[in-house]
Amino acid sequence: SPMIPPPVPAMRRTAAPGLVPRRKVPNVPPDRLLIINHAVDLGGAERTLLDLLDHLDRDRFSPAVACPHEGPLTAELARRSIPLHFGHPRPRLLDIKRQSLGTSPLAPLAYPLDLALTVRDLAALIRRERFDLVYTNSAKADVYGSLAGRLAGRPVVWRLHDIVGPAAFSRLNLMLFRLAATHLTDRVLAVSGVVRDALVGLGVPAAKVGLVHNGIATTRPQVATDRPAVRAAWNLPADAPLVGMVGRLVAWKGPDVFLQAAAKIAAARPEARFMLVGDAIYGEQDYVDRLKALATDLGIGERTVFTGFRTDVDELVAAMDVLVHASTEPEPFGLVIIEAMHQGVPVVATRAGGVLEIVDDGRTGLLAAPGDPGAHGPGPRAARPSPRASTSGKK
Repeated sequence: SPMIPPPVPAMRRTAAPGLVPRRKVPNVPPDRLLIINHAVDLGGAERTLLDLLDHLDRDRFSPAVACPHEGPLTAELARRSIPLHFGHPRPRLLDIKRQSLGTSPLAPLAYPLDLALTVRDLAALIRRERFDLVYTNSAKADVYGSLAGRLAGRPVVWRLHDIVGPAAFSRLNLMLFRLAATHLTDRVLAVSGVVRDALVGLGVPAAKVGLVHNGIATTRPQVATDRPAVRAAWNLPADAPLVGMVGRLVAWKGPDVFLQAAAKIAAARPEARFMLVGDAIYGEQDYVDRLKALATDLGIGERTVFTGFRTDVDELVAAMDVLVHASTEPEPFGLVIIEAMHQGVPVVATRAGGVLEIVDDGRTGLLAAPGDPGAHGPGPRAARPSPRASTSGKK
């Protein structure tokens, strides 16, 4: 039967997070693992999911993924030959936001039925395909996946990527999280101490919540990037200092703060160039348009590149001189920070959330106050060009 994983308080790992490796037992088939994720874009949670699947002990686990429909994530899963099950959850449930029940005033009346049908269909899938363990990897999936797993009589493990608190979630969603985590899960694996502490602060038993930091494989090689070629592809001078930001272009990630800091840097170093790698979430493309207008208003429109969604993030980061993490709210972890560190790219990051578990200020990176463009601009804490430190982020 599937084992429930213990907490593993380590950032460096050789096995998938929270899934205990074992030696192959002759004639014993692997446990069938159903991973449930409500998003199909490639955010940090989805990239760590792909990393998990790349390192999962296949002698122990045979994975499949349940998600709503096709997208960048499912393309990557298909490339890895991971079985996919579409249609989970019902489309209307995707409209529910952390702080609201969506934009339609009548839709909430249908949510109970949508939730019931989603749980019924997922439970039927779990029984039909004989899955042994349910592993949820996103906030919405934590709730409906837990209900389905329990209805099917299977153990449920959450991989929690969110700081579940009143700053980010409505009162109703907080109640659902507390009840589901307390009564429907066998284990919650938080990506950082701040994520774990927030859930325990809601009243979830501390013994149920383990800590497994996100990480990257210690054997993962640094990207051998042709920096001049990468820059030429984006019409950037080969010798220009390049300051970048990577992530979804949503307000709380602070792309506007990045641009305001970039304007300050450009005033001191006119040769500097700037790059935002990522795109808005579905349906919010107008936010990207506003960011481009802001760059123009700040006088850095022609020095700033918006790449949109990219699959070659490692190569772009390796071509940067400095990576800036500018979130205005506490980041649950900050995967791109450790990826930049691994590439030897210096990091300036916001002093909040899980970032404090990664960056040793003044030693493995620089920390700046949230929402303060001046803290990322010229001066002793500037994201200014300097010799690339191949040991950046390494102790």
